[in-house]
Amino acid sequence: MLVGALAVVTPGSAPAEGVPDCGGIAANPSVEDAGSPGGPPSGYLFSPAAPVPRGTPPDRMPKLVTSTAHAVDGQVNAQIQTPDGRVSSAAQQVKAVPGGQYSLSVWAGRAQSGLGSHASATTGLRFADRAGRVLAEKPLAVTHDVASDGKLAQQELPPFTAPDDTSAVSFFASTNHNWVLWDCVHVVLAAFAVKMEVRNPADGTWGSSAAIPAGDTAHFRVSVSNTGSQPLTGLLVKDPWCSGLPGAFDLAANASRGLTCDHQNLTEDDNGHVNTAKVTGTGPGGPLAEQKASATVTVTPQPAVGKIGDRAWKDLNRNGTQDDDEPGFPELPVTLKDGAGGTVATARTNADGSYLFDQRKDGTYQVCFDISKLPDGLTVTERGAGAPGLDSAVDPATGCTSPFTLGGKERERMDLDIGLAPPAPAVPPAPSGPPMPAASASSDR
Repeated sequence: MLVGALAVVTPGSAPAEGVPDCGGIAANPSVEDAGSPGGPPSGYLFSPAAPVPRGTPPDRMPKLVTSTAHAVDGQVNAQIQTPDGRVSSAAQQVKAVPGGQYSLSVWAGRAQSGLGSHASATTGLRFADRAGRVLAEKPLAVTHDVASDGKLAQQELPPFTAPDDTSAVSFFASTNHNWVLWDCVHVVLAAFAVKMEVRNPADGTWGSSAAIPAGDTAHFRVSVSNTGSQPLTGLLVKDPWCSGLPGAFDLAANASRGLTCDHQNLTEDDNGHVNTAKVTGTGPGGPLAEQKASATVTVTPQPAVGKIGDRAWKDLNRNGTQDDDEPGFPELPVTLKDGAGGTVATARTNADGSYLFDQRKDGTYQVCFDISKLPDGLTVTERGAGAPGLDSAVDPATGCTSPFTLGGKERERMDLDIGLAPPAPAVPPAPSGPPMPAASASSDR
């Protein structure tokens, strides 16, 4: 929080040449608007001293008036009269922005007082919360005696940041003696507001939350508005969860700018994510308090669109690949399992040997054929003997494929075939050779 400091033009100084700056966000800054000549300036709440001592003369009775004696801008100035030693004050509310940077310039003066060091006359800004509790008060002591030169002197309050709980901001003037006088109130505000929205893909509207299917892109819009009376520079939106944001930019008073950014390929883990953008910037008085804005994403599961198949065939020539004249194998039980080995669905191959598990959600799966039901003599052909989709994809020992995953761009596995080879033909016995001649008997002679 910035701390305000007093900066008062020394007694005897005269108003600057030309018309000084008055207004900003202050209403009735030149106090010209009064209900009647000499009446109180409009927009001020007057708090008179009480009780009033007996015998107080009329010119010291608590009163807020306008006078033509020391006008700076226009024809009149404001003036509080009050009994010596009794405090009367007036206040006017201005726009309240928590974290906003406020600066004040006011032309003020007082009359000499017999109260000596006990005399007090101030102007300044006051910051209060919703319950009316004062969070901060930045007074400027009014020391310039209008009798010295017949004029009011300028006071300035350097930039001060409104506390976070600020709900009301007011310019005030207060005195415990006759008088305090002021004119040309100039309150300036450097502040900005941030709003984040996410687009609903169902109808294209923008709001604080949206339901978006998994795998899609979340589109965000960040609106930055200059809510003060001062130009802002170096506004920078930071959001590490969102890509496509521009660099720093400037905004004139009351101007706004909308920015867009995206988060691609949402997953179900992103469900309930609160995306927050942080914005920093600088006003004429220095860096402003960081502002934040958020939007929430609800991720809906991707529709079940996955497909898993395809065919059991008789590998008549036992070469491990499907040939045009090789038929399908019907009625073979097939089980679809999840990544943990649990059964998801079952089927049997059709007359042409095909099978299909469709409308599958993203996840890890495995296909297993019940090779225990094969007719005698059929065996599972070699795995991976040819191109995927034309060869056998299962382990001959188990009848199961390797685990695979559906998700993202991988939505189909229609190449999970099994080849069933018949027994190899029996090898004919080798032909027998001619009979061996009988050995002749030897005789002893």
